[in-house]
Amino acid sequence: MTTSPAIKVSDYKDLKLQLDGFVPPGQGFHRNLLLETLYASLPRDSQVKVQIYNAEIVAGGFTNWHCHNGAAFFVALQGQFEAHFQEGVLVKAKAGECYSEPIAKFHRGHNPHPELSYLCVGLCFTSPDREHVTNSIERPW
Repeated sequence: MTTSPAIKVSDYKDLKLQLDGFVPPGQGFHRNLLLETLYASLPRDSQVKVQIYNAEIVAGGFTNWHCHNGAAFFVALQGQFEAHFQEGVLVKAKAGECYSEPIAKFHRGHNPHPELSYLCVGLCFTSPDREHVTNSIERPW
């Protein structure tokens, strides 16, 4: 029986978000910009429900089918991500990238990596009279 060689963290360096080491010598602070964009679909209500969370999809795993009922932004911390929609894979990301997912469009997230969990932080902005997410037990089309 043969065993696989141990996988080192350094093997996945490009699939993990770098969180430190940006401060130039002699300075005490550096802001590492991940996303700056104009976005036209924020709720127009005087109040907005805000949800911030971290999530994990195991290696090879999927989320349930769901849609976001407001603006949803994600920061990929580790691994790889694909969002599967009726039309196919419309969103892809890896560690260090930011992305948004379309409002009211059913999909499910997938981690295509065979060994490394996908980790992210999500920020959702939804009208106060709506849930952040609508889930579906099965494929909605």
